Amino acid sequence: MADPKHDDGARLDLGDEEQWVLHAALLQYLDERTDEATESTPDDHGFPDPPAGEDEPPAGEKSAAAIDLLDALEGEEPLRLDREALLLVRELLSEYLAGAPLRDRATCRSVLAAVRDEL
Repeated sequence: MADPKHDDGARLDLGDEEQWVLHAALLQYLDERTDEATESTPDDHGFPDPPAGEDEPPAGEKSAAAIDLLDALEGEEPLRLDREALLLVRELLSEYLAGAPLRDRATCRSVLAAVRDEL
């Protein structure tokens, strides 16, 4: 049975600092995925793969979900996340926390705790 609290998505009430940390984590996540997609390998003789076609997402479904999340975060509406988005936020914040600047670590942990509470 679906949890009525999450019928329209979990709402994360994030302050400015928490939004900034999530924004930084999203940008780092997308930047790393872009770097991975453009790095050359020994098999390609120093030439990265050509860009994907129009009907194929260039960076995969997770990157598309991260871009959607970034758009939602930068928008005016309250941030509402379904379970998949919450899992993505948990993953990218965990990655960000590993190398986050000291000033961001406590805030990152608090957002992670809020996400875990919603999951």
